[in-house]
Amino acid sequence: MRDHRFQALTAAPKIVERILRAYPRDRFDERPHLESLTSREIVALLADSEQVVLDRIRTANQKPGSVVEWYEPTVRAKEKHYAEKDPFHEGEVYESRRQTTLEYLEGMGADDFQKTVTLDGHGTYTVSDYLTLVLAHDVERIAELSEFLANEVATIG
Repeated sequence: MRDHRFQALTAAPKIVERILRAYPRDRFDERPHLESLTSREIVALLADSEQVVLDRIRTANQKPGSVVEWYEPTVRAKEKHYAEKDPFHEGEVYESRRQTTLEYLEGMGADDFQKTVTLDGHGTYTVSDYLTLVLAHDVERIAELSEFLANEVATIG
């Protein structure tokens, strides 16, 4: 099954890579808002989350109706030591894992996209709807990265 979401899923890691190329290396650990992740942590979250995404899709496909764990990004960031990760390496991991996810999705039949998985405490999704959730997560995190850059560029002058 190929649709526009696949194009967006392919593009997201490449957008992150372009942002990283322009990002001031000495600013990766700044926290733009009290409760937010740093840019270093955001890229690590994207890389880590992509494995979770594939695991959830596989679960939905192989054991439809299963319940899978939900996690909070700030808690996972501490547990997985995102603050210690190299953002450039994590960007590569994100792209590689996303490619693996896309290859898995390519092997699924149209009916498989209607299979469901329940995110504990956060609702039940078809694989198709879950992909939309994944894209929303990508855009949210990319927006956080680009917000910093936009603010940075606005102060140059």
